[in-house]
Amino acid sequence: MNNYSLNNFHGLRGYSSSSSFSSKMKTMKMRRRQRRRQVARGRGGGGRSRVQVKVKKLQMLIPGGRGLKADQLFLQTADYILQLRLQVNVLQALSKVYKL
Repeated sequence: MNNYSLNNFHGLRGYSSSSSFSSKMKTMKMRRRQRRRQVARGRGGGGRSRVQVKVKKLQMLIPGGRGLKADQLFLQTADYILQLRLQVNVLQALSKVYKL
């Protein structure tokens, strides 16, 4: 098999030499690394950090959470968790009373 047919066999049409393929792969790997670094530093994803995205998701989960700042949102989240635990305890007690 010549070089072109070997590359064609692996679905790599258009790369007649292995050096151009390897340089293309190096470029792709370098770009991937740069994107990972940007995301890790909080610059990826449209200018929002990972924490900001998670706070936005939490705001959507917690009743009354939209529009709250992070500190108030965390207090509201703690209250909501306690409320949910209380509901679970009440439902467990009711199921014991009615033997469900």
